[in-house]
Amino acid sequence: MSQPLRVVIASLLLVIGALGLFAVSGQIAITYLLPPGDSGLATEHVALFTPAIVGTVVAAVAVAALVAHLILVIRRRTPGWAWIAAPICALLAAGAPFVVSMADRPVF
Repeated sequence: MSQPLRVVIASLLLVIGALGLFAVSGQIAITYLLPPGDSGLATEHVALFTPAIVGTVVAAVAVAALVAHLILVIRRRTPGWAWIAAPICALLAAGAPFVVSMADRPVF
């Protein structure tokens, strides 16, 4: 495989991982309204969704590994195990939003 093709493939894996990280990080905040109090107005509150925080950390670690992989691909020829680990990291980062979205949301 030629050097430019390896760089393009590693870059695409990084983009896939970054999109997964972006998607899972958007699920952290949960906005909910409490019933009206004495003032007659409902109050808006924001809570943190813990599975989304864990998914964001997992995706961020996978993206960091993909960045390191891209740097290694640019600098020199990488071993075969790195080309097996890179798609696995991309799948972890891309799968995290789906796993988090299946988790039960709290009821307020």
